[in-house]
Amino acid sequence: MLVASASSACAADALTRPSPADSVKPGQWGGQHIVMTVAAEQTDIEFDCGKATVAGALDADSSGSFTATGTFTQERPGPTPREGPPQRPMRLSGTVKDDNMQVTVVLTDQNEDVGTFTLSFGATPRLVKCR
Repeated sequence: MLVASASSACAADALTRPSPADSVKPGQWGGQHIVMTVAAEQTDIEFDCGKATVAGALDADSSGSFTATGTFTQERPGPTPREGPPQRPMRLSGTVKDDNMQVTVVLTDQNEDVGTFTLSFGATPRLVKCR
């Protein structure tokens, strides 16, 4: 009787415990004006006129939502200062379902919206570089 009680308590605990986060599928995600390469060590993002980096993979919750922070570097045509363009803090938030992702990028130092993008796993990105 004690075993049955302990087993049912463990089963009930497993039902109420949140499931662990799943990493967003590693590899290339492409879309209009964006390409994202997700890997365990780092997530790299390239835009028409900038690039961004997030340390580590993107971890999504059970509903596919994720949020991560990283750095954004704007690219512009013309000469670049010796020290390079400044890196700005950014927040990446979005949702992923199967091979589709929607992501919003905000530069957090001035609450500047870079944009909302739709990506697909393995899709060819469509970038128009401003260099």
